[in-house]
Amino acid sequence: MRALRIAAPALAATLLLALTGCSKQEREVVPVSCFGQPRELMTALRQAPGAVVLEDGTHLSGCVSRARSDGDLQSLGVSFGRLADALRARAQSDASAALQLGYLAGAVQAGARGAPGGLADQFARRMQQLAVLRPGATPAAASELARGMRAGEGGG
Repeated sequence: MRALRIAAPALAATLLLALTGCSKQEREVVPVSCFGQPRELMTALRQAPGAVVLEDGTHLSGCVSRARSDGDLQSLGVSFGRLADALRARAQSDASAALQLGYLAGAVQAGARGAPGGLADQFARRMQQLAVLRPGATPAAASELARGMRAGEGGG
């Protein structure tokens, strides 16, 4: 009985250390470049339909997949949403803007697949809603939007 009283605290301490080690995950931080000004993000999107990487080498999808908090996703939503709005305003008649808009939406979709929780999915749905051309868009813009989405989902 005495051996049990001595062993119990040691066992409890061992279990506590094991559980702490298992629950402790290294948190990937969203790179600062993901929250850049629309001009900086727009410059990076000029690489589409090739792989779009930010100045520090981060893919747009990586910005979303690394987000671990509601605040991260909300901040990305503001940055990427402004960019999507600017591109959408031009995308009706500008095929390159449509390509970039599609790429952005596709990359967010790809990143949301690797992110925990439902907020990333909501963010991806919102970006998909922004990546819709109004009636009267040129056929070239519609084609490039779809091409950009495929490219963004594949390598964003």
